[in-house]
Amino acid sequence: MFQDIAPKKISLEAWSERFDHLTFEEIRQFTYYHNDSWGRYLQPPASFLVYGARQLKRLQFDNSLAALRMWGFVFNESERLFRAKQIGKRIIATMGDLGAVPVIIAAFPDCIPFYPECIWWMPFFNESTVLLDTSSELGTPEAACFSRAALAAFYKRAYFPKPDKIFATTGATCDDYSCTMQSIEHLGHDITWIEAPFRRLMKDSNDPGEYVDAVHGYTYPKRFEGYLIKEYRRIWNIMADLTGTNAEHLLGKSIHKANTLRTLVRNITSLAYDAAVMPFPALELMTIEFGNLYWYADIEEWTAILTMIYETIGKRVAHNVGVQSPDAVPIAWINPTADPYLLNFVEDLGLRVCATEYVIRQALVEIDETLDPFRALARSFMQASLIGSTRERIQSIKESIDQGKIKGVLITNMLGGSHCAMETRIMEKMIDVVPVLSLDIPPPPGVTEQIKNRVEAFAESLR
Repeated sequence: MFQDIAPKKISLEAWSERFDHLTFEEIRQFTYYHNDSWGRYLQPPASFLVYGARQLKRLQFDNSLAALRMWGFVFNESERLFRAKQIGKRIIATMGDLGAVPVIIAAFPDCIPFYPECIWWMPFFNESTVLLDTSSELGTPEAACFSRAALAAFYKRAYFPKPDKIFATTGATCDDYSCTMQSIEHLGHDITWIEAPFRRLMKDSNDPGEYVDAVHGYTYPKRFEGYLIKEYRRIWNIMADLTGTNAEHLLGKSIHKANTLRTLVRNITSLAYDAAVMPFPALELMTIEFGNLYWYADIEEWTAILTMIYETIGKRVAHNVGVQSPDAVPIAWINPTADPYLLNFVEDLGLRVCATEYVIRQALVEIDETLDPFRALARSFMQASLIGSTRERIQSIKESIDQGKIKGVLITNMLGGSHCAMETRIMEKMIDVVPVLSLDIPPPPGVTEQIKNRVEAFAESLR
């Protein structure tokens, strides 16, 4: 019988030993797509080492059953997508918008949304440049965001099944990934393009129309919502033709499910960040935050996993125990790190991640269920991190600094990512009251000794 013990981060080998305490009855209770014959996914992390995830050998993981369940589910995603295709579900690629379109797709029966760009972590988990090298051979430059790995994944046809439909966002979005998506289209894939508007910083006297107030005091023209509503309705109509289903009340139910998850994630992060002792590792918390995008292709099981994690964290907070020393220095983290190992390394140096801006804010805000569902989705997307000014993007980080919750800021840049090159120096100047360290993450094998030295010096200066 498996029992949670004092919280700590443990190695791959230690997890394999812990796994031996699980009974078959405990293993079989966790399944994807509610199938207890072929849908079991709970297994020791070392299993994924066999499948090529070599970086797992040097990562440290939370030792709770909830964390094991989460990692088994996340690393099972490729198998899960192929299985979905085999049993007649439709696989829909939703590229670039990061938050809204999957909610529409999930409203249709037996339709599974996923983000091909999230494969950008695989070169680091696998400690391999195969995907990046192949993408370069296909025409994407090396000085581009690691999300270009998606191009090679489409080309190789081995990481996920051929999508039944592809939606891709352009406009006020990542330039590098827009180019990658166009290259994917050139491979022969039929892409439906949608466009995201740029959110203005303040009212324009030359645009006297009605404005909407957003979460941090900035505004945008309400007609932008109208534009997005037309785009989302176009997606809806395409999906209705594809599936033969056109029941708009199902979109409200899908929004409610998404809100349930978004509330869970906010509760998890608030509980973790405000606790006297950090109760859960930063690597797991980043994985949780990104799960809001598309729920790792099974919204119901992901909801159950997060519920279990929330209960685990709650017990730890109640007993004032965690995975770091109580004197760990609180920092904010801007941009997700392409190399997951860096999250482990930073914590080992006594820094505690207590605020994040991972460019997915639109997937974290609650969708207003009192509005027309298409307008509600449009309004939630208008909170997006990358469609407005840099000042708006880091406003929540600055508020945490002003409240004394944050003592330093770490910015991890996506090598070649256009918004990183444009924004990093601006953010450094705007965050001028606490130390800031910005890093360019190199391709696998990833974090170098030079980067470690810089992070160590940053941690020492904060202490």
